[in-house]
Amino acid sequence: MANLPNPWRERSLANPFREFGRHQERIDRLLNELMELRSGTLGEDMSLMPSSELVEEEKNYLLKVDLPGIKKEDVKVEVEGERLTIRAERRSEKEEKSKKRYFSEISYGSCMRSFALPQSIDEKKVDAKFENGVLSVTIPKTTESKSKQISVH
Repeated sequence: MANLPNPWRERSLANPFREFGRHQERIDRLLNELMELRSGTLGEDMSLMPSSELVEEEKNYLLKVDLPGIKKEDVKVEVEGERLTIRAERRSEKEEKSKKRYFSEISYGSCMRSFALPQSIDEKKVDAKFENGVLSVTIPKTTESKSKQISVH
């Protein structure tokens, strides 16, 4: 085998486990990046996904969205046609050099949620209230939105 050209010798002496090692390194890098995303250590790239609840009442719909740690002035509510959009942002605190952060599970960044609304709402009377980290949006129904019993023949 000593007389074989150099590429042939390298292939014949190749260790099949060397390729597994390279793949393992790639997988380890990917997992580390995912863990950094999950822990929020990559900074403000992490998007928030607030929990929400929509309840139908007799005269209106009530939408509640959990936005803990977000200031009232960083919340925007918009109604356009049959779509209600909520935008919010949680800003990270500026780190002081004298403080040392060991870990952070708090997500910072901005979020946007859109909700499809029934056609029978009164856009002009939509009301939003923000209290204790919960956004409550009251969406009044129009008169034609009241349910009607249909008899089956």
